[in-house]
Amino acid sequence: MEKSVAESGADSNVFMDKMVQPSHEPSSCKKRRLCNCDWVSGLPDEILVSILDKMDSKTAVSTSILSRRWRHLWRFLQSFYFSEPILPDNYCRVRIEQMVRCSNENRNQHFVESMRWFSRLKRETPLRRLNLMFSGSTECTEVVNSAIASAVDHGIEEVDMAVIENTMYEFPWWLFSSGSNPSLTTLCLSFCKLSVPLKFGGFSSLTKLALIRMRMSLKETHLVLRCCRNLVTLHLIDVLAVRIIQLPKLKELILLWSLRLGEYRIDTPALQRLEYCGEMLPASTFQSMPSLEHVSLQCMFDDYHECHAERLENISTCFPYVRSLLLRYEIPKVVKPRTPAVFLSLKVLTLKITTKPSDNLLWMAMFLNAAPYMETLRTTIRYLSHLDSHNGVVWDDVDFQHDSLKNVEMYNFMGRDNEIGLARLLLDRAPNLRCISFNQAPLKEEGDDHQLVPPTWPGAETFVPRDGQFVLSKLFENVSSSSRVVFI
Repeated sequence: MEKSVAESGADSNVFMDKMVQPSHEPSSCKKRRLCNCDWVSGLPDEILVSILDKMDSKTAVSTSILSRRWRHLWRFLQSFYFSEPILPDNYCRVRIEQMVRCSNENRNQHFVESMRWFSRLKRETPLRRLNLMFSGSTECTEVVNSAIASAVDHGIEEVDMAVIENTMYEFPWWLFSSGSNPSLTTLCLSFCKLSVPLKFGGFSSLTKLALIRMRMSLKETHLVLRCCRNLVTLHLIDVLAVRIIQLPKLKELILLWSLRLGEYRIDTPALQRLEYCGEMLPASTFQSMPSLEHVSLQCMFDDYHECHAERLENISTCFPYVRSLLLRYEIPKVVKPRTPAVFLSLKVLTLKITTKPSDNLLWMAMFLNAAPYMETLRTTIRYLSHLDSHNGVVWDDVDFQHDSLKNVEMYNFMGRDNEIGLARLLLDRAPNLRCISFNQAPLKEEGDDHQLVPPTWPGAETFVPRDGQFVLSKLFENVSSSSRVVFI
């Protein structure tokens, strides 16, 4: 043990002297002293720098005062994050505009000084990422643009910027004119303006572009996309959607709450992942997508209480080859007890439902009829008590059998009678079901922090979960199944 600690390179002479001297201390004292050692400082530089990369830059640079071991580590940082306001760790990007700024009067000055320090910083290694969050004031605008210019000189690869106040700050596109920065691959902008000229030739190296609640016209959005022919990932969130999205290399498209003016067309033959929230579009909108594997949809209708079977027929027509499908329904009302659609390639279905506490969930079985080869079903339910005035769901076609279903995962599970009723139905009607798991936590997927959850929606009701033994007794009452039951 002593040899391995000494060879790890811990830079503490006092610690090393104590380790090599004979000691007659009790073993319990030695164990206590070893537990208080600075094991972190003994890690390789690469690991320590990767840890610093995940901190805000002020904290990361402050570690230089810890010891000689840490004095120069921050100089190897490739990512810098500066924020004028103080935000909680779990803030949501689409809600920034509604948040109140920190009342600390010195916060603005600290941010300005940090920006000036960054602009003067001399680096020998390339700069990978710059993340900025600021108010958009005149004083901040000047130092932010200088910092971006410095980042361009150091070969910046990723820029992520959010303006948290209602200003007309314009991102300095002129710093990225044609050929000046071929290293920029990712650009994420929120709550600001981006207005490139007609003959702008920059952004040709971008592979990811995210525009969130931008103050841009339809023409400005079109001109920006026209410059980004090599995009692999495109996020358009609460912006005016262009009429034609024609990007041959695009693999991921997130299109949320985008206002559309007239019909538009999505022609992306390499697309693999699509997330869409808005009015359900006709099948002609989506051109041939042979590579599409995952689709996440929330359809906003004029009367969002109506989610008839015809809507699923539309979805199955638009995406006949999809293998993974996520659907979000607000208070669904299914009125036709028949097979609504056919998803012959669907293997994994995720349902995120918001409904009233008194509603039954048996109607969700219609998706089993629609997807005969589905193997995995995931559900997560949110209950809103103020929806009791709505009619709810009408569905009584439970006479079916699904031979392909193997796994069921029920999230946000509280052991309510309607949840147990759905689980009993699946156990009874899926003879090859191997496992059904109940998780009290809501289902979290990649990117869920800002997708498909408008900030004005109310929070769900909270319920006390029932004991697992009670759930088991109700689950298998008069039901015979060899499925494994797991509580998480």
